[in-house]
Amino acid sequence: MAMILNDLFFESSDDEENNMFPFQPIARYDDDDFYELHMLHPIFGLVQRIEHVKINNYIEHIVHNYNNVDFLMHFRLSRRAAYQLIDQFTVSEIFTSIQERIQNNKISAEKHILCYLWFVGHQTGSYRDVADRFGITISALHTVITRVTDFILALAHHIIKYPTDLEKEQTSNFYLQRKGFPNIIGAIDGSHIKIDKPAEDPDSYINRKQYFSIHVQGTVNHDMKFIDVFIGYPGSVHDARVFKNSTLYNDLHNICGDNYYLLGDSAYPCLKQLIVPYKDNGHLTRAQRSFNQKLSSCRVVIENAFGCLKQRFRQLYHFKLRDIPRMVRVIHACCVLHNIANVQDLHYFEPQLNEEYPDIELQNRPIVMIDNAREYEDDVRGTHVRDEICNLLSR
Repeated sequence: MAMILNDLFFESSDDEENNMFPFQPIARYDDDDFYELHMLHPIFGLVQRIEHVKINNYIEHIVHNYNNVDFLMHFRLSRRAAYQLIDQFTVSEIFTSIQERIQNNKISAEKHILCYLWFVGHQTGSYRDVADRFGITISALHTVITRVTDFILALAHHIIKYPTDLEKEQTSNFYLQRKGFPNIIGAIDGSHIKIDKPAEDPDSYINRKQYFSIHVQGTVNHDMKFIDVFIGYPGSVHDARVFKNSTLYNDLHNICGDNYYLLGDSAYPCLKQLIVPYKDNGHLTRAQRSFNQKLSSCRVVIENAFGCLKQRFRQLYHFKLRDIPRMVRVIHACCVLHNIANVQDLHYFEPQLNEEYPDIELQNRPIVMIDNAREYEDDVRGTHVRDEICNLLSR
């Protein structure tokens, strides 16, 4: 019955897409609310959805009257940063092509960006909630999210990028002066974005914390700004394997040269350009234990960055869309927005949440990780560099 309904049910739209396609199939979209039905008319075969109350002119009558703090709390970026994005989107090919193609376009550039920021910024922001707030249909919101994601990702290579020589020197000096640790230009780690059970190959998305997730590899500088992200592996894949398959792995020498290195945790192999802690076998020397503590205090920046990313863009605590490639693109876009944002304004937001709890259906279930660290052995040159640093720090 459900399959038949999905093929037959359509939602009418009074927004911009209506000019080209009067009806949109419900099955195209990801939000569960999109499938709500009010009644089936047995005589005429018509379907009506529950009517939802939309807020008319929310931006004009309410948002424009927010003070700067209220705006920040609602839209997760400062008013200045948000409207700079709006100005850029207004002149982008993505938006100007809409103006040329669709007469009487009702969704402004401002509404595009603010809809998007609200959606990614609120954990409970379903498609239905956001669409009602901004007075548009779910089908139009789906299109808005696609357009703005494409727009932000077009900016990504200008905003998330490898450090320049000057930036490397600044990060290195920061860690040398604050921690006494030389030649660091960044820290790397993996994080997990919780998702609902995928329709295809769900077991590969079960991570070691016993929930379904998408893996995010991030590398940040001392300011918690991403210099690289690699997103999309299923949650069961080990950090070391993700790293070995990332562009960053192949670019390590170009980024670090012979003088700099990144810091990682014990999930990664120790390489010449990637220094990790000594594995605690119960026989570490005092110098090695001290080295591990100092390294941990330096690389905590990447853990903090992931925490800040999710605290600001709370949709990432549990992403409930169904389309995994679409989720990957939105996660990437949130990393770009993270680099645009001011980390100092986080105290205005709700506290960070603990998302590391298992799904009920997965509790006590054996976890099968794809690969483990054994395949990725330490490099002799890496362990030599680590020993040199350990000796230097112990003097």
